[in-house]
Amino acid sequence: MSAPVIEVDDVWVRLRGQTLLEGVNLAIYPDDFYAIIGPNGGGKTTLLRVILGLLTPCRGEVRINGSRDPAMRKNLGYVPQFRTFDFQYPITVREMILSGRLGHITRRPRRYGREDHARTEEVLDMMQIADLADRQIQNLSGGEQQRAIIARALVGDPEVLLLDEPTVYVDAPTAVQFYEILDRLQDRMAVVLVTHDIGVLPGRVTRVACLNRRLYTHDTAEITQDMIEDAYHCPVDLIAHGVPHRVLPEHLEE
Repeated sequence: MSAPVIEVDDVWVRLRGQTLLEGVNLAIYPDDFYAIIGPNGGGKTTLLRVILGLLTPCRGEVRINGSRDPAMRKNLGYVPQFRTFDFQYPITVREMILSGRLGHITRRPRRYGREDHARTEEVLDMMQIADLADRQIQNLSGGEQQRAIIARALVGDPEVLLLDEPTVYVDAPTAVQFYEILDRLQDRMAVVLVTHDIGVLPGRVTRVACLNRRLYTHDTAEITQDMIEDAYHCPVDLIAHGVPHRVLPEHLEE
């Protein structure tokens, strides 16, 4: 088996006296399409922030390609929740995607070079939005904006693409387009998909884990009842956007 691209080793996170992550261990391999599911507030975004180096754990460590060097995080691409983007910001699609190259610029002053511009054009073509390059991001449809966000994550040539609830705030046709894009990307990089909605898990997922402060792993794509009950602390029948979870009738009677 190949060495893991990401290793999370006994990570704990406490903020304002509250434990958000507790002894989390996780390994992501180059051919993974890894889904991390769990309730709202269970620590999924917190875990991504730790992996990205945006949050320092109070215990444990993260290694990228076996290294603790923060510079290795340039090998990670990140697609945050759709609602976190300010689409009213006056920027073109090309400019937004090009900004994803900043982490690869080491010279001073920091200026984009020929390679940065060339890679931006390649990704515009790959995501089939070259004809939108000079349009303002605010004037795009939801599906077009989603493609631009993914393009920005890909322009840095990541080894792992991290996705935080990528389809929660988009309509059904846009979500379908999104997973079609992931189909094409999976041969190029590992994918980590974070969601609270079991119903959106695509069939191409290779491994699944449940996170609710603790991580409950299962090294196949099967979601077991034990995993769900360990993570949600009750029998779960359905997880859907806007409803953290709905429990089975016998649990309500207890």
